[in-house]
Amino acid sequence: MKNLVIIGASGFAREMYDLAMTCYGSEPDFRIKGFLSDNPSTIESMGYPPVLNTVTDYVPEDNDVFFCAIGNLYHRRKTVELILSKGGQFINLIHPTAIISPSVKLGIGVGIKAYCVLASDVTVEDFTFLQSSVIMGHDVHVGRFCQVNSFAFFAGYVRVHDMVSVNAGVRIIQNVVVEEESVVGIGSVVLNRVKKNTTVFGNPAKRIIL
Repeated sequence: MKNLVIIGASGFAREMYDLAMTCYGSEPDFRIKGFLSDNPSTIESMGYPPVLNTVTDYVPEDNDVFFCAIGNLYHRRKTVELILSKGGQFINLIHPTAIISPSVKLGIGVGIKAYCVLASDVTVEDFTFLQSSVIMGHDVHVGRFCQVNSFAFFAGYVRVHDMVSVNAGVRIIQNVVVEEESVVGIGSVVLNRVKKNTTVFGNPAKRIIL
């Protein structure tokens, strides 16, 4: 049996604990061993498994597998790279209510919550997370270390590059490209290409300066 170690010990980590308790992964036969956190956490006092160690100091043990539950994409990438450098292996967590076409391609460390729909030939690359009720049309491609929040809709052939945040209720029309390190604001309707490292918001979505 594998021992699942959840990286992080905040609210997002508690969500991933719940997901792990109700889902299957790339290695479905696991038990939840505990959490890793470099910051103080009260998660144990709330009835969850223990914080085992810091991410920095933890050494992967035999039968350990990992899932990264860090919302900040830059911290997620840094933490994943650290665990990978120590030889850690990551699994996917996929809620059983998700509808996933047999032609979908998933990377490693992918999380998919309840009621998501992934149509034909969708690709979701490594360490990307889909919150509940995300819908992706055929041939959508989402890169590495992305965060897609609830009720987002991607029409066919949308291409999302690495390190992109797509917030709740976003609509992206077919063939649109969202370049790396961009942020799409809550409820936006994206009609045109989103350039690298920009934030867009509105209907139609336009660049904003924060």
